[in-house]
Amino acid sequence: MLYIFLNMIGIEAGGFLSGLVKKIISKKQIDAVLIIANLCIAAVGIQGAITTENSALMIISCVLGALAGAGCDLDGKFNRFGGFLKSKFKKANENFVKGFITVFMIQCVGSMAIVGPLDIGLKGDASILIFKIVLDTCSSLIYGAIYGPSVMLSGPFVFLYETVIFLLAGALHPFLTDAVINEISAIGSLLIFAMSLDLLDILHLKVANYLPALLGPVAYYLILMVIR
Repeated sequence: MLYIFLNMIGIEAGGFLSGLVKKIISKKQIDAVLIIANLCIAAVGIQGAITTENSALMIISCVLGALAGAGCDLDGKFNRFGGFLKSKFKKANENFVKGFITVFMIQCVGSMAIVGPLDIGLKGDASILIFKIVLDTCSSLIYGAIYGPSVMLSGPFVFLYETVIFLLAGALHPFLTDAVINEISAIGSLLIFAMSLDLLDILHLKVANYLPALLGPVAYYLILMVIR
């Protein structure tokens, strides 16, 4: 639990320090950082997506996930929730919601957010989560300088997400095999790539509507376990 808490602290620290960084760099420099940061996210997304060992499962999961997510209007719910949080802050800027959703997606849609808490809960090994703390602190620092302090709101939600996985580690372990985690990670990476396209204004996507796709590999392997 200590390292999960430190993960939240790292996110908060990165968001706080971003305010100081923003004061010493120009708008031109921020725009340059935004472009290269989003290109890096695209590269990471592609790199992770091609690790899938079951392309058909990825396609089916994404199609069914899109149907479920669009049907429930998950993106709209995310934005309304972000708008609700924005209403609680008098000095919130126009990028408040975008900053919160972007950083939360980056920090939660990936294998490290699953494997890190699992390793702590099952083996007491914090090595993956320590690396994630560094990455999350950096992402909060970079995107905080671009979008503002709303990135700090990701911290408590990342903490809750990882805590649930940590507490349920024993129960989840039989289902979250290496194969399942690999496919979840590949789909998550594809969503991160999709988000980068949106951030780069190449293709406007409601990425949150595709989040149910992450459940596809779990459902598939559960069905295989039952059949066998």
